[in-house]
Amino acid sequence: MDLFELAERQHATFSLVQARELGLTDDHVRGLVRRGVAERAAPGVYRLRGTAPVWHQRLSVATLSIPGSMASHRAAARLRHLDGFERAPVEILVERGARRRRQPRAAVLHETLDLKAPDIDEVEGIACTSLVRTLVDLPAVAHEFKAGVALDQAMRVDPGVLLRVAHRHREVARKGRDGTVALRTLLAERDVGQLVDSGFERRALRLIDGGGLPKPVTQLHVVDGDFECWLDIAWPAQLVAMECDSLRHHMGERAFRWERRRRRALVALGWTVLEFTYREVTQEGSTVLRDLERHLIPKLRP
Repeated sequence: MDLFELAERQHATFSLVQARELGLTDDHVRGLVRRGVAERAAPGVYRLRGTAPVWHQRLSVATLSIPGSMASHRAAARLRHLDGFERAPVEILVERGARRRRQPRAAVLHETLDLKAPDIDEVEGIACTSLVRTLVDLPAVAHEFKAGVALDQAMRVDPGVLLRVAHRHREVARKGRDGTVALRTLLAERDVGQLVDSGFERRALRLIDGGGLPKPVTQLHVVDGDFECWLDIAWPAQLVAMECDSLRHHMGERAFRWERRRRRALVALGWTVLEFTYREVTQEGSTVLRDLERHLIPKLRP
């Protein structure tokens, strides 16, 4: 790999250390600057001229400016395309005591004493904390709900990630560590078998729990002959279901037709399906609870 191939892989950036490792001299790098091929982006870090300093490039510059550092927290969540982190600051993690010239400009810098080899990964050409470490670190800087949404998304892709996060959390948890209490709460809420499809549903579950209603089942699989579907939140003994109606998951003519067929089949099986929007769940919770209670309580009485 030559220097330009390396730079292309790293969003048009490279470090002086990397150039030396490829056999180039400092004079060669200075020559690239004089000819207008590259320009200094940070102490010991360069970017190719004519490239826009987009977020990925700024993040790459920050990690290269401190050898051994990596994208972390919200930046790692964005690199991994976790829900709720479409925007993120340039945020990096470095071992405490690591030698560095100075903190990268306009970057959020975290130090750690508990970094292990499995915590280290690379995403899109940028050194980055592993998925597990990212999920462990997020509650320290992000709202508990947003960190929970990211955790739920990771669980949908790989249900086993929850146990790995819990194990790493036990290893790093200590009194005074930011995010420890919040992550402990998130893990406690996601006991065995509980898997929600979105942060929207997580809010609905919290509303139900706070309202004192019977505990529901999540992601219930309903099968009747050739028909099968999944119910977001359900009370199977009462044949009552709550659907979190999100435009994100129900757009398009095909989805529209399927939802109607699905609804007719559930009604034929005796189900009462109550749909609520995000606005209703988050802003009109008392109305949602009254509606659910009206359908659930009579069916609980002898």
